[in-house]
Amino acid sequence: MYVCAGSITHVIGKDKITLESGDILFLNKHIRHSILRAGDSDIGVNFILSNSFLQYVFHNVENNPVMCGFLTRNFDPDGDAEYLFFKTADCFPILNLMDNLIYTIVNHTPDDYTISTQLISLLFSYLAYYKETLVNHPGFLSDTALLTQQVTAYIQQHYPRASLRELSEQIGYNPVYLSRKIHTTFGRNFQTLVQEERLLVAEKLLRTTDVSVDEIIRTVGYENQSHFHQLFRHRFGTTPHRYKQTILQK
Repeated sequence: MYVCAGSITHVIGKDKITLESGDILFLNKHIRHSILRAGDSDIGVNFILSNSFLQYVFHNVENNPVMCGFLTRNFDPDGDAEYLFFKTADCFPILNLMDNLIYTIVNHTPDDYTISTQLISLLFSYLAYYKETLVNHPGFLSDTALLTQQVTAYIQQHYPRASLRELSEQIGYNPVYLSRKIHTTFGRNFQTLVQEERLLVAEKLLRTTDVSVDEIIRTVGYENQSHFHQLFRHRFGTTPHRYKQTILQK
């Protein structure tokens, strides 16, 4: 929630949090809360972000310890309730971003999704930069949440040549044990997670750059082009070349 004017009070467990004009409150999907009655001059905007949207943005905040951890624990189906409260009323760059985000939502354009993801990514970066605006401090990670964060961060950084053995050496697990833990935690095996990351990166490169399809295939770590084409078609319903042509025609 972002407060545009006046003040709005949330009740989260035993905590009563009053947001003044310009303040931001992030609530993850596991949290229960209520809002006290607001007055006529109290104006707040409640943004509801889907998991798919947040997962897309997540790639841009992997080096942001606060937001990366918060989003990781949000994705965890067994995660704990958590909130982040930022006192940003005196931070002009963040206020400017919020104004632009609201403007984008109100005034629809064909590029809404792209603009919104860029604005949210930039917002998260600014919140990490102005870390003194964070009022509360997130709790410690559970073992499952920590593993989720470690595996996700490793795959995002090393997807072209990611290996289960290298990851197991980094975090101190036996490869066989780690493989079982990953499957239990994510519901998919390590290789599938790497494949999903490669396809997401490839799709983004096709959509946002002029790099050739062949070069993109090599960049994301595939040597067998026909295998990549098969995987891409299964994931996105068309070939990489046709996907790129469709984007260019828009």
